[in-house]
Amino acid sequence: MKTVITTTAIDLSGSLHRYLKPAHQLVDTYLEHTNFDIILLTNSTGSFSSIENNRVSIVDYNNFYDETIQSCKRFNMHIKRHAIRLGSQREYDLVYHHDCDFFITGWDQESFLETVEQDYDVIFPNNSKPQLGSLRANYKHFQEKIDLEFGDLYYDELDNAPNASETAIIFKNNSKLEIFLDFWDKIAEKNNNFFTYHCAVYFGTAAVHSKMKITHVTPDHKFSTYGRIHHNDRLLNYYGRYI
Repeated sequence: MKTVITTTAIDLSGSLHRYLKPAHQLVDTYLEHTNFDIILLTNSTGSFSSIENNRVSIVDYNNFYDETIQSCKRFNMHIKRHAIRLGSQREYDLVYHHDCDFFITGWDQESFLETVEQDYDVIFPNNSKPQLGSLRANYKHFQEKIDLEFGDLYYDELDNAPNASETAIIFKNNSKLEIFLDFWDKIAEKNNNFFTYHCAVYFGTAAVHSKMKITHVTPDHKFSTYGRIHHNDRLLNYYGRYI
């Protein structure tokens, strides 16, 4: 299946080491170990001027979007949907979204193909079970997020949303992905300097709203054993656990 990696690397003040440098490693390692194309959305194209490969598309955020890059004085997580949409608008079977601090140390194409040939619309990196209903009942900040950002967009069925990590998510590029992105657009339009962290809520609710078939990766999927995530001065594995 023709696959594109999509990611977003936004330069906030002083974030060069935290975001832009890791994004280089993401690009370099996927170019080395796979045949996937890469779409990188950034507001700092000059930081990636050394990348000269026809498999990589560097898209200048400033040329196409006017949505604020910060919300509540931190990175506006809603921006992530734009890179996913860029991938969905091209001739790819799979849109493989990544946080920009993700990279790989190797690859197993056979296990990847076995995984993506499942009957699914989205594959999260970990838990795909319903979680949001219990989370908002037991943790105040989840309910506050719903009240502030969703408002009348929220309905009972969205309680079935998983709260999986958003670091590496595989989408089949189909009509459900378009509905997913349109729903996320509606959430983002309500943003008024809200605290947009815990963005797994957007991924999970949009997946439920678009009636995606949801599954997740397990350690039996060998390609995942090569996934790494920068987390401060340490590394996490594909599932967000410390190595």
